Amino acid sequence: MRFANPEILLIFLPLLALAYLYINVFKKKSFSSFARFPKSFILKKSPQGHKPVLYNALKYFRYIALALIIVAFARPQEGKTFEQSQDQGIDIMIALDTSSSMSSVDFKPLDRMQTAKKVTEEFVRMRKYDRIGLVVFSGLAFTQSPLTTDKESLAEFVKNVNIGDTNLDGTAIGSAIMTSVNRLKDSQAKSKIIILITDGINNTGEIDPATASKIAASFGIKIYTIGVGSPDGAVYTVDDPFFGKREIRRPEDKINEASLKEISQNTAGEYFRAVDLKSFEEIMKRIDSLEKDEIKVTQFTNYNELYKYFVLIAFIMLFLAVLLENTYLRKLP
Repeated sequence: MRFANPEILLIFLPLLALAYLYINVFKKKSFSSFARFPKSFILKKSPQGHKPVLYNALKYFRYIALALIIVAFARPQEGKTFEQSQDQGIDIMIALDTSSSMSSVDFKPLDRMQTAKKVTEEFVRMRKYDRIGLVVFSGLAFTQSPLTTDKESLAEFVKNVNIGDTNLDGTAIGSAIMTSVNRLKDSQAKSKIIILITDGINNTGEIDPATASKIAASFGIKIYTIGVGSPDGAVYTVDDPFFGKREIRRPEDKINEASLKEISQNTAGEYFRAVDLKSFEEIMKRIDSLEKDEIKVTQFTNYNELYKYFVLIAFIMLFLAVLLENTYLRKLP
């Protein structure tokens, strides 16, 4: 909160304080030196209970009300600051694999999907001025969120992604790239990138990943690919009828690193391998540092006037003081 006319506070609040001291301290002391102690029978007749206390408190109501009126004249204001970007930032589509292999628990204590969602959400919140969208894919690919600057809503979309959202298992990497390209190809941003996060081998879809990456390159789109998972394959938790829950490793569920490297190379991007949560976070920070753009930002603040609330409270206090003095406390001296 700020005051549009702070000089009013500096002038009139001290004057009010001096007036209070003069009337209730100095003048009172001067008067008390001439006062005589009343006789006991007069004290016995003095009002008892809470009424005298309330009566004495009313004078403070008036001082507080006057202070509030002075504050109101100083025009208290509450401001909300906004930032407006003068330049368009980077447009980013994140393509996130939701195939069943993303349930692998080799990223303990989280599985691959939980890890991917966590670091993706953190990345989204880091990119303050960029537009970011989300594509989810397994056997099919579709846009979960178009390009947006509303990072809170996008973070919620990421948080709510689940394995099997496309209702068709598999890994259609080429389709994921093309769906992302369709969202970026008409963009006027200085830089357009796709972050492809997957743990599998392309095994379905109508277009192969290499061709899709070349189409992306023709639109000036750069692709960063992230291979998710241990080099030794995926680890799954299964219910064994004899030994109960146990973990099994499937070495055949490996990433086709050669294909992911080719995708990135075709678009002047980079390939990264995430083998645990820490390395995944470092990769996203690395991409964040690679794709930076200087953005000119203008800050402006809208101020709302708050004086009416102070006037209202002051009016209520004065009204209560007058009302009580003329009704409930009327018979007091």
